[in-house]
Amino acid sequence: MRYTITGATGRLGKEVMTVALNSLPAKELRVSVRNVDKAEEYKEQGVEVKKADYRNKSELVSAWEDTDVLIYIPSIVHPSYERLPEIENVVTAAEEAEVKQFIFVSFYADQENNPFQMSPFYGYASRRLASSKLSYTVIKNAMYADPLVSYLPELIERKNVVYPVPHEKVSYISREDSAKAIVEVAGDATLQNRTYTLTQDRSYTMRELADTLSDVSRKKIGFEPLSLEEFAETYDEPEGFGALLASMYKAANLGLLDIVTDDFRTITGRKAESLASYLNRHYSKS
Repeated sequence: MRYTITGATGRLGKEVMTVALNSLPAKELRVSVRNVDKAEEYKEQGVEVKKADYRNKSELVSAWEDTDVLIYIPSIVHPSYERLPEIENVVTAAEEAEVKQFIFVSFYADQENNPFQMSPFYGYASRRLASSKLSYTVIKNAMYADPLVSYLPELIERKNVVYPVPHEKVSYISREDSAKAIVEVAGDATLQNRTYTLTQDRSYTMRELADTLSDVSRKKIGFEPLSLEEFAETYDEPEGFGALLASMYKAANLGLLDIVTDDFRTITGRKAESLASYLNRHYSKS
C-alpha cells in the first residue's frame, strides 16, 4: 500500500503523520509538500518526501503516482475563490495519477446557506469530487478545540468569553482525534466512500463553554459577547481575518455549527475525547 499525505507540515498534517507513523509502516508513507526542507524529519524516519505545490498540476501528478490512498488537507489560502484553482489542480492531478482512494479533509460549515466566507470552497470541492472519476471520502471536522488552549490566557485576562454567539451552540473536535479518524479511514477500505462529520458527543453554548474554561483554568470566566462587527475589528490581524472569523460566528448564530454526530465512534469504535478532558490535558502543559 502507498499512502500519500498532503499538508504534512501544517498543524493537522503533523497530527496525521504522528498517527500514521505509529500505525503504518514508514515505507508505505509518502508526503507531498511545497517546501521539502520542512519535511526533513519525515525523511529521516524513512518516509518518502515529494515536492508538490497545489498550484503546479504536473508536480502533483508526479508526486501522487502509485498512490493507493491520498489524504488531501487543503491550504489555508483566503479568500475562498483563490482556492478554486487549487481544487481543480488537485482533482485533475489525482485522476491523472490514478489515485485509488481520495480522502478530502473538509470543514462542517459547508451548507448552501452558510455565510462563512470559506463555505463556498468546501461546498464546491465536494461537488467537484462528485463530478470526478475518483473514488472518494469526505471527512468534515467540527470547530477545532486546539486554539482554545492558547486563547485561554487572554480569556482569563478579559474575564469573559467574547465570541459573538449569544444563544446558539458550537461543536468541537481536537486535531488529535481528527487525525486518528482520518488515518483509520485511510487504512480500512470498508470505511471509505462515505461522508463523515467529526464531532465530540455534545455541543456548547458560549455560556457552557465559559463554564468549562472556568473549570479548566480555575479562574472565573463569564460570557459577554461582542457584536459581530466588534469581533471582526478586534481580531482583524492579519487584515481581513477578523471578517473571516466573524462570518463563521454568523453561521453559528444561524444554528449551522451545532452539529453533533456519532461518526467518530463509527470510525474508531470509541467516543471522541470530551472538550473538558482535552483542555485539561493540554492547558496544564501550556
